[in-house]
Amino acid sequence: MKACNDLCSLVYQKLVEQNIISVQEKILLNPYHIINLHGKWYSHYIINCLYSDKKFFLKISKGNDTSSHCNNYLRILSNEIGEYLYPLILVPEFGFCGINYFITTFIEGTSLDNISESLTIDEWEIISHKLLIRLDELSTIHAPLYSEHNKFITDDCSAILKAKFSKRFKHPLFNRYSHKELDKAFKRCCQILDNSHFTRPSLLHMDVKPANIIYNSKTGLVTLIDFEFARFGDADYGWTQVLLSGINAFSEEYKKQVVPCMTKGRLTLKEALAIPKYQCYIFYQTACNLIYYYDRNMDCPEDMKRLFEELLNKLSQE
Repeated sequence: MKACNDLCSLVYQKLVEQNIISVQEKILLNPYHIINLHGKWYSHYIINCLYSDKKFFLKISKGNDTSSHCNNYLRILSNEIGEYLYPLILVPEFGFCGINYFITTFIEGTSLDNISESLTIDEWEIISHKLLIRLDELSTIHAPLYSEHNKFITDDCSAILKAKFSKRFKHPLFNRYSHKELDKAFKRCCQILDNSHFTRPSLLHMDVKPANIIYNSKTGLVTLIDFEFARFGDADYGWTQVLLSGINAFSEEYKKQVVPCMTKGRLTLKEALAIPKYQCYIFYQTACNLIYYYDRNMDCPEDMKRLFEELLNKLSQE
């Protein structure tokens, strides 16, 4: 209790220092979404202002959070009455009891993972349509260079992917696969990437999933939160993550209603698997998913594992 009170006092101090709230304001921290960090459980918080009725969001930084990297770019996007469509950082990272936090605007609404079972087919269709608008909107934001880990690093997209491939395949998970096949598949991917065309560096969310999709049934707002993995990259790379969200460990309602609706008339996973550049992207992204589940001692979805192995076999034979 004391730690929570001390954190509340520090948050109040930070908000006052930034002239976001008045000295007379009183705030409360309400726990919102528990996360595991370094083997311990912590919570993000909704900051409620008792006098002004304002709300903010107190978020834990996991150490590799890229939210600050795209923060200024997101400022240019607002609705017709000037409200920001995405969470913006109001107070940069600060430490408390060995954990780093930052404060953002609060997006009113509920994440899909909490309401998916109560949504109607019509609501799913509306959400899918508006989510696609959000993704298209983000793709119009460009930067001069491609980025990784909060830094703009190069205008050579191929070089980034080749370096990421090389690093990922050193993970102990891949000791269960043939190193000869992995090496052949890696070399084939390098060849494909060196001969591929890439879009201008576009803002990619890279973590589209029910927990990060906010829906406000009163206003109709649909938006994305948590830009922890966002970066400036090739637009096709961002679409790969959306396609794979249809076979990831997310709610069946999301996979059944949202992904098919979003990909209708656009590139589907089946079609992407026939395109060499997408084969490389999907191969890499499935590898990342396998690592994610392995590191957390969780069962990887069989469809994800099967897709990785099919691409490993295909790319290593070419």
